[in-house]
Amino acid sequence: MRNTLKILSIPLILVQLLILYLWIFDWEKLVTQIGLITWIVSIVLGIVIYLIYFKLSLKDKSSIANKRVVLCSTLLTIVLAMGALLIEFVTNSMP
Repeated sequence: MRNTLKILSIPLILVQLLILYLWIFDWEKLVTQIGLITWIVSIVLGIVIYLIYFKLSLKDKSSIANKRVVLCSTLLTIVLAMGALLIEFVTNSMP
């Protein structure tokens, strides 16, 4: 199970870092249908993987590090989504 979590965690973290990169440098790609689906799926998958790590309560150092990295990258992705929604709300409310 631990190897499966690592196999799922690494691409998830890479996708979430790609979302951060796109959010900063090329936000138009994130507001497409595929971009939004990727954004939502990465958040949901990050939460699910973190909860699985939390339930298994693995004590080796690599599992603890993976759990923290998944949590941090998922929280960062959620903060970016909230920031994007806030920016969208503010710009739409302007005359």
